[in-house]
Amino acid sequence: MHTRKLSASLVSLALITGAGAWAFAQPGQPPQPAGSTQPKGEEKEGDEEEVITLDKAPEAVRAAAIKLAGDAKNITKVIKEEDDEDVVQYEVEYIEGAVKCAAIFSAAGDLMETEKSMTEAKLPAAVMAALKKDYPKATFADPQVVTKMFYEIEVVIDGKKHEVKVDASGNIEDESKDDGEHSKGEENGKGEKGEGKKDKKD
Repeated sequence: MHTRKLSASLVSLALITGAGAWAFAQPGQPPQPAGSTQPKGEEKEGDEEEVITLDKAPEAVRAAAIKLAGDAKNITKVIKEEDDEDVVQYEVEYIEGAVKCAAIFSAAGDLMETEKSMTEAKLPAAVMAALKKDYPKATFADPQVVTKMFYEIEVVIDGKKHEVKVDASGNIEDESKDDGEHSKGEENGKGEKGEGKKDKKD
């Protein structure tokens, strides 16, 4: 991240858990196709993907992936992903027992997201009710529990406090920018690189 004149008074690791193999962000759109190898909601123009072998991943990613999967033999696929800002991440698919799982790591080996397959019967009733309401003619498949990891930081600018979320690759989500509350802060250097890539919507 570029240098910013920010006072961070609180750092906490936040875990947001949601279920989703479908396009929740835009009601009325058809569900995502099952079996997509890209992280849900992350596809953007300019993103590049390359399937690699585990030994081609950075040592930190290999170690973290093997620790999570329990054994290198449980890892079935590794995908190197690079966005249009040259941020590299690694998606690792693996098997946990008989359950298909996936995890996304930063290039430094930090765990950013996990995905774990589940059955439709185990989805909360409110989830199915919302899906059926927004997609009344659709059928659903491949539900997954998705857990996203990020850091939530209280930032002070000109005596005003607000919270930003930053993932392990340095992508910032600052909701206050959406309402223009801190446009002055951006002019003073906070927004040197724009808003950055947004986290996936929960």
